[in-house]
Amino acid sequence: MSIQAITTKVISTLGNKESLIPIMIKDGVDSTSLTYKSFKEGGPVEGIDRAIDEYGTQAIWIGGIPFFKKLIDYTAYKAAKINPKVDPRIIADKEYSLWAQKNAQGFMPNNPGQKVKTAINDCLKDGGKLAKNLYKSKIFAATALTLGTFFLLTKIKQNRTKNTVIDELTAVKKYEQPQAKKSSKNIFDDFNFSSGTPSFKGLTKKVTDAIMFNPVHNMKIIDAGITTERLAFSRNKTEFFEHAIKEGGFLFFIYGFGNLIEKGINKVSENFLQKPVELKIDVLMDKNLQEALSNGKISKDIVLFPEKGKSLTEKLNFLLNNPDNIIVQAAKKSKIIQTVKNEAGQNVIDTSKFIDIKEIEQLISDLKNIDDKFKLSKEPVKKFLTKTKGLKVMSVMANIGISCFVLGYIIPKLIYKYREMKTGTTKFHVAEDIKNSKKGTINT
Repeated sequence: MSIQAITTKVISTLGNKESLIPIMIKDGVDSTSLTYKSFKEGGPVEGIDRAIDEYGTQAIWIGGIPFFKKLIDYTAYKAAKINPKVDPRIIADKEYSLWAQKNAQGFMPNNPGQKVKTAINDCLKDGGKLAKNLYKSKIFAATALTLGTFFLLTKIKQNRTKNTVIDELTAVKKYEQPQAKKSSKNIFDDFNFSSGTPSFKGLTKKVTDAIMFNPVHNMKIIDAGITTERLAFSRNKTEFFEHAIKEGGFLFFIYGFGNLIEKGINKVSENFLQKPVELKIDVLMDKNLQEALSNGKISKDIVLFPEKGKSLTEKLNFLLNNPDNIIVQAAKKSKIIQTVKNEAGQNVIDTSKFIDIKEIEQLISDLKNIDDKFKLSKEPVKKFLTKTKGLKVMSVMANIGISCFVLGYIIPKLIYKYREMKTGTTKFHVAEDIKNSKKGTINT
C-alpha cells in the first residue's frame, strides 16, 4: 500500500464524523492519564478504583452496543427470518422501498447466499411493520442493557473500594490488637439498587432517530446515561464535582470541539486561503476529482442532478443510472452511496442501504464550492489540490491533537486542583470518608 493510500485511510478514519476510532483515541488518552494521576496521588486504592471505572467503562461504552446488537441479530432477527443489514429507513418510506425493491441487484454483504432483493422483500412482507419494530426494539434494548451493565460496574467498583479500605483498616486494628477479626465483606455487599435506573421516557423523534441511525449519536446517548449515573452515584460532593469537570470536558472535546475546530479551519481556509476543505479526504485524494476540476466536468455534472421539487424516485434513479457522474463518484468515495457485487461481479449500488438525499445535496454544494474556488485560484489543479489536502489533514490532526492534550493533561490537572482546594490534599478523599465512618465500628 502506498504512502498516499495509507495517509488517505488514516485521515479518512480520523476525520469521519460517524467513525468511533477518533472517539476511542481521545477516550484512551483521557482514561490513561486519569488512571496514572490517580495512582500517583491516591495510591493503589484510588488507582485501581479509577482503572476499573475508566477501562471498564471504556469496554462497556465501546463494546456494549455492538455486542447486544449482535446478540439480538442472532436471536430475534434470526427467529423472524429478517436480515438485520437492511436499513429500516428504506422500509419506513413507501416510495423508497418500491424503488429499492425494483432496482435491487447482487447479494447481501457478508451473506452471499441471500440476494439483496430477497432481503428487502423479507423485510416488507407485512408492510415492514415487524422489521421496523424489531429495529427500534434492538436499539433501545442494546442501549438500556449497556447502561445497565455500566450501573453494575459502578456498584461493583464502589463496593470493592469500600471493602478494600475497610480491610486495610481492619488489618491495622489487628496489628495493634491481635484478637481483631477480619472483615468478611465481599464486593456485592451493601449494594443499593434503589437509586434508580436509566429511563428513556420523553425521548423526542429527533433523539430517537439519532440513536437509531448513527453510531456516534448512539454513543452520545450512552455517554449522557453514563454521565448521569456517575453524578447520581457520586460518593460525596467533591467526587460529584470532580465527575462534573471530567464529564463536561470529555463530552465537549469528544463531540463539540471537533466540529468547532473543523468549522474554524474551514472558514479560515476558504475565506483567506481560498481552499475549501469540506469534502472528505477520500474525495480530495480521488483522481476523478482532479480530472473533473481540470476539464470543467463538475459544473456540467451538477446541473444534471434533478432540481429541488423533483421526486425522490427521480433523484435516486439519477444516482443509479449515472455512475460516471462526479456526484455519484464522490458519493461512493464518501460512503454516502454503498455498493455491492452483482451476479456479473460488477460494483452496483446496494439498494438495501439508505441513500440520504440531504447528504447528496450537501455534497453537490461542496463540489460546486471547490470548483468555484479552483477557477478563481488560477493555480494548476495539482498544486491547488495539494494545498487543499494539506489543510484538510491539518484540520483533522488539530482536532485530535488539541483534544488529546486537553483531555490527557488539562482536565486531570483541573480535577486534582479542585480536590486540593476543597479538601486541602490531593489524596483519595473517598477512602478517608470510608475510614472515618468505619473506625468506630471495626470489630476488635
